[in-house]
Amino acid sequence: MLLRVADGDESAFKELLYAYSDHLGAFVYKVTASREISQEIVQDVFIKIWNARASLPGIERFSQYLFILTRNLTYNYIRDQSRASLKYQQWLHDMEHQGGTENIIHEEDGLARYLPIIGKAIEQLPPQQKKVFELARKQGLSHRQIAEEMGLSTETVKKYMKLALQAIREYVRDKVPSAVLAVLFLFF
Repeated sequence: MLLRVADGDESAFKELLYAYSDHLGAFVYKVTASREISQEIVQDVFIKIWNARASLPGIERFSQYLFILTRNLTYNYIRDQSRASLKYQQWLHDMEHQGGTENIIHEEDGLARYLPIIGKAIEQLPPQQKKVFELARKQGLSHRQIAEEMGLSTETVKKYMKLALQAIREYVRDKVPSAVLAVLFLFF
């Protein structure tokens, strides 16, 4: 079957997907406790396999390879979530020592002053990045949903989102205080 997948046989790839996806999904679910995240990670696993299909004939223990790939993507997800949580906790701590978010939101020089700057940063994004950003932040779609809507892979959506956030932060870096930016990103 791996040889057929390596040759680009989509029906063989579907067989592979159906043979392993439930087992992998169960593993990921035990770690993440989220069906949506489990589905997204398993989807990413098989996207990676399809994209690297030419190397499949050289894999001696495919089940082990598949498990390690799934485990690594799952742990990467957990690591990224932990980092995001730590950044958020640090931000909350900083806000408590600076008088809280209420001062940022209600002071005369607050959020409304910076919205046009953020809007301009978003408008200057390349079209695909802008669309991914808006679908994620304004419509609340998951990476998987955006990928389906735009006909992209989940990995590509993640890449566009990361690039969009980097471009926005770079654009507003000297124009918006970091505490205000953190609050604004909660709304965008």
